[in-house]
Amino acid sequence: MDVAEVGTDTASCPRCGEAWTRSSLVTAPSFGGRSLHRCRRCGTRVATGTAAPQIVFTCESCGLPFLAQALLPHGEHQCAACASGRVPPELPDRHIAAAAENEVRSALASRWRFVASPAAQPYLDRIAAQVAERIEGAPPRPRVVLVDSTEHRTLALPSGTLVVSSGLLRFLEDEAELAFVLGHEIAHAASGEAAVRLVRLGFRATAREREASDGLCWSDAAVDLARLGYGRRRERDADARALEGMLALEYDPHSACRYLRRLEEAIARRDPSVSETGVAHPTPGDRIRRLERALYGRVGDVAVPRVNREVFRRALGGAALAAGLIRIDLDAPSAPSWGAALQAAPKPKLIGAPVALAIAVAAAAVVAVVTWLMR
Repeated sequence: MDVAEVGTDTASCPRCGEAWTRSSLVTAPSFGGRSLHRCRRCGTRVATGTAAPQIVFTCESCGLPFLAQALLPHGEHQCAACASGRVPPELPDRHIAAAAENEVRSALASRWRFVASPAAQPYLDRIAAQVAERIEGAPPRPRVVLVDSTEHRTLALPSGTLVVSSGLLRFLEDEAELAFVLGHEIAHAASGEAAVRLVRLGFRATAREREASDGLCWSDAAVDLARLGYGRRRERDADARALEGMLALEYDPHSACRYLRRLEEAIARRDPSVSETGVAHPTPGDRIRRLERALYGRVGDVAVPRVNREVFRRALGGAALAAGLIRIDLDAPSAPSWGAALQAAPKPKLIGAPVALAIAVAAAAVVAVVTWLMR
């Protein structure tokens, strides 16, 4: 089970004092399967499972999640390694990012059930492409891949593949909401955050196991990313960029707020399908307030902002989405695997010089990052 019913009635938020309520908690491989809970009032996250719950932070230097015994000032959100000066090398080189994505795709193929809808696929890819054109740095050819799951699940891969669950699509009500959700994930890919987090999470898991990855490390990295998100600042930035994309396409920006209000209601009634989204992102209330602040004085430029509700329902309505779903493999784009890259690096004479140099650089970066993580 991805979530578990855990009672935390006697505990309270260490930041605002709000009493926890019984809810569906999410587990994260990074923290040894400990359960995570987010305060619905202030958004603080804690990891339970020990005598003293620990607070979850995202390192502002390396971007990885970490645990702390007490609240940290906003300017001191750094993991132990970065705080001691062991800041990781700049990542990712595009070859490393591509190799990491290959590993993630291969690992997730046995963990999640990927499906395709021949009728809905062109529509999903078209909306993703239109939104990507309005977000600077976005991958040029984004592709939406469906996961057959009732849970709300999203994940951006470095190449622009956007993993979206069928449960999330059924939760949306119009095309404008879809554009916001896809735009949020495209923004993560455009900024390079998706590549950085997947590479570093995968390396950290490999170093923790002290052995070569058997695929589990990479699937854990993807699951961690889906369940822990990128931290408040990066998630807020992704919302802002998604909103700009909506405005550029003349969608009704209030659709994003309507989606978030329904999400807030689902979290309040402890709907297990939204547990991952609730833990990975800032509270819906916080997200709504920031979107409304960004919209203040701007709405009204378009006479009739569009939502395309009927078009959306015809393409992705319950019956339309369920009809003809077929199981697919999460095919990997052409890129070397970690093993192939490392084996090829010592043999530059067998391949072209530019390719040999690129692989050698990637191999050196791999060694540097693993060495840093194993200190």
